[in-house]
Amino acid sequence: MGDGPDFIGVGVQKSGTTWVAKRLAEHPQILLGKKEISFFTHEFHRGYGWYNALFAGKGGRLAGEISPNYFISPRPDEPRLEHYPRWSLQSWWKHLTRPFPSARDEIRRTYPGIKVFAVFRNPVDRAWSQYWMWAERRERVGKRRLVVPFERMFRDNGRWIQDYGRYGTWLKHWREAFPDFGVFLYDDLVADPAAFIRSIYRFLGVEETFEPTLGRREFAGQYEAMDPATRAMLADFYRGEVGEFFRLIGRELPWLD
Repeated sequence: MGDGPDFIGVGVQKSGTTWVAKRLAEHPQILLGKKEISFFTHEFHRGYGWYNALFAGKGGRLAGEISPNYFISPRPDEPRLEHYPRWSLQSWWKHLTRPFPSARDEIRRTYPGIKVFAVFRNPVDRAWSQYWMWAERRERVGKRRLVVPFERMFRDNGRWIQDYGRYGTWLKHWREAFPDFGVFLYDDLVADPAAFIRSIYRFLGVEETFEPTLGRREFAGQYEAMDPATRAMLADFYRGEVGEFFRLIGRELPWLD
């Protein structure tokens, strides 16, 4: 174990990563960095000295972090202006004027041997949950008038909300750099939280018999029900990506039924 992280959870947003982070932080053999450091997507200008210092003092423990936005960190050949949403002028300008690496390539280059994983959720439900997280945040800061209907958000600013669910495309992208990329499923988290977190402990190489406080269901979001027409639209949109994802992981789930 050298300087910096020994593992990184790179995704996926709205797929139970907050719950996972809390369970990892409880393990005595793990030092977990603060929530969503987002170094490779938002704080890269601070440098590796700053980032590695976040994991100082790990001793014999494994150190790591979870930043779900790394999952769709742009490929090196991807134009910056095509990645970040036009409606977020502040974010758009910040990422235009600051270093903007590929999280995948930086992690592979800087931390050889690191373990990388993600938790995946039905992309239809994931997109709906992400939209409501965004809408609720707007309302909390008094910007309710700026909240647009889901269908319009998905259509007009689709890159930001669509891409997290392009599992086939992005899993292949990550596996090209990390053949042992860890794939975990939100469905398994809901079905048996204890067995689910043990599987992540096993993947990381820490004692899997440790019993964390499973806690309340942070993964049970509260928002309006999705209407059938929207669900059908999203199912059609993601059908090809889901099929490729199932092929890659060797497992099928009733996500689009």
